[in-house]
Amino acid sequence: MTNFDFHVPTKILFGRGRIREIGLHIPAEARRVLVVTDRTVASRTPALDVVRRGLEGREVRTFDQVEENPSLATVEAGAKVARDFGAQFVVGLGGGSPMDAAKGIALAATHHGDLRGLLAGEPPSRPALPVAAIPTTSGTGSEVTPYAVFTDPQAGNKMGYGHPSIFPVIAIVDPDLAAGMPETVAVNTGLDVLAHAVEAYLSTIASPLSDAFALQAAETVLAHLVPAVRKVPESVDRMSYAATLAGVAITHGSTILPHIMGYPLTMFHGVPHGRASAVLLAPVLDFLRRAGRVPGRIRTIDELFAPHGGLPAFLDGLGVPSRLSEYGIRADEILAFAQKTIIKGDVRVTPANVSVEDLAGIYRSAL
Repeated sequence: MTNFDFHVPTKILFGRGRIREIGLHIPAEARRVLVVTDRTVASRTPALDVVRRGLEGREVRTFDQVEENPSLATVEAGAKVARDFGAQFVVGLGGGSPMDAAKGIALAATHHGDLRGLLAGEPPSRPALPVAAIPTTSGTGSEVTPYAVFTDPQAGNKMGYGHPSIFPVIAIVDPDLAAGMPETVAVNTGLDVLAHAVEAYLSTIASPLSDAFALQAAETVLAHLVPAVRKVPESVDRMSYAATLAGVAITHGSTILPHIMGYPLTMFHGVPHGRASAVLLAPVLDFLRRAGRVPGRIRTIDELFAPHGGLPAFLDGLGVPSRLSEYGIRADEILAFAQKTIIKGDVRVTPANVSVEDLAGIYRSAL
């Protein structure tokens, strides 16, 4: 059996109503807390008010400027707020964007706002501020990962960052928060869970333990995403659980081609991240059937989808178009997308030898 390491330092609190316990799990010495969120969560849901009530007796400041796919400029602005406030603890409240932004803010706040230097490869010189992550969607799993993704609109790049320092110390996974997602958000974030699970299982750095998390997450999505979109309570709970499972899986198994190939679709065409990853999953699986090194694992994934008529049929049942052209992607963009993708680290953990030409071929096959 292969040797492996497995470490998840995040304390996970799962269950409906658990958000109200937040004050019990943040150290008493953390008197100044910065809550990082977006305007939708801040103004259209009760979640922020619940967090504030749970933190009564502490100084609380809110940074609610996080946009979808948070930019480096936004994270740097949040880090300045954290430093000026003297924040001792950061709470990320929302979907993947606010949670990722919270991690970036917590790290940049202790490094004079220099997130760009860290993204360029400079090792952190001090720990990030501690972070509590509270997802309001069932998707990214960011609440249990040491990863965050940021965008640089000027350079046209979407980039991931990973370091143990940004593991949340606490994750509060409260399905009551996810129950309010609009149907489209529930579909897109649920597809992110599915892509995480399948990709982590196929990664060359997967382990038997990460496989267990990945496969259970995939099975849960296939069984519960459709009823969760219809707000069936048990399925809503199961999707929150699956998102966290898949987050643990990618922490140890990583994502592979579909995620990084989806970045340009999100960056240049506004395709939601989870949808972009899932739409590219089928053509990547086709490529791996031909050129991959893990035929047994591909068969396992195919068997998971078989009762649903295959992955394209599953997407079709959710009303998700499978062709890139339906999202406005053009043939003349493909080479540039492939060149942006080939430099990403996830290429190295994909179970195949992958060239720029291979990536371009995958994109073209999905047009």
